[in-house]
Amino acid sequence: MDFPVRRTAGAAILVIFALSAIMVSSCTKIMQDNNTNNGGQQGSNEVFIQGMAYSPSTLTVPAGTTVIWTNKDAVNHTVTSDNAMFESGNMAKDVAYSFKFESVGTYLYHCKLHPSMTARIIVN
Repeated sequence: MDFPVRRTAGAAILVIFALSAIMVSSCTKIMQDNNTNNGGQQGSNEVFIQGMAYSPSTLTVPAGTTVIWTNKDAVNHTVTSDNAMFESGNMAKDVAYSFKFESVGTYLYHCKLHPSMTARIIVN
């Protein structure tokens, strides 16, 4: 007698799984398309990773700002906080990563793959 309930529960799980996959796909697409909306121009709260450097190497933003890093190099890079506050993981060319800075302070970061690459975010 509980067979229809199992079938309904199974269908509900499949629907939830499908919606989750769509949401993750959409978020990834938004991040990848971020730079195409402004014609490839660097935004005021954006850091480009290019020429084996973060540009700008110092970015000052107000608290509550989301900073976006985009890898423009042909090699992988990371955006890794010196205090383990944020970590992008490996970023291939044209991949973007974002982090929202809520608290005032200076946040140092580096590339795990290229330790000489360092920069900072100053939050007012």
